Amino acid sequence: MRRATLAIRYCAAATAVIVSSTLAGCSSDRTQAAQVVEAVRRFRRADNRDKPAMAEALGAVRCTLADVCRVRDDCLASAEATAKALRLKNEVEIGISALKSGALARDSAEAEALPRKLDEAETLLKAGFERMPACDDSIRVLKRKYGI
Repeated sequence: MRRATLAIRYCAAATAVIVSSTLAGCSSDRTQAAQVVEAVRRFRRADNRDKPAMAEALGAVRCTLADVCRVRDDCLASAEATAKALRLKNEVEIGISALKSGALARDSAEAEALPRKLDEAETLLKAGFERMPACDDSIRVLKRKYGI
């Protein structure tokens, strides 16, 4: 009888360890997914001047789960294109200000490059917007899967 009771206790303890390990794994999976969702949310809510930094933060989110990494990468494709577009737009604004103040010669190579930069920014911005639906779909799936 005593052996049976002892065996039951060992079995119960082993089961508890296995269950808690599994739950801890699920918890860290959920945490990882939540970090990606939060990084995307922060990118989207950021002011345009802060979006490049938020895109870098999204790219820095660590992921080890294939589905979480796929979502991060889907959203990062949109965020990086948008961030690069905003950086170029800022460079153009600075260049125009320099032109207006006379600090930049109108016939300089830098001044002549401004329209190309603006065109590139527009192309990148469109690419970022075109990639948003894939990000949105991926985020919805991730939220549903991990109960976020």
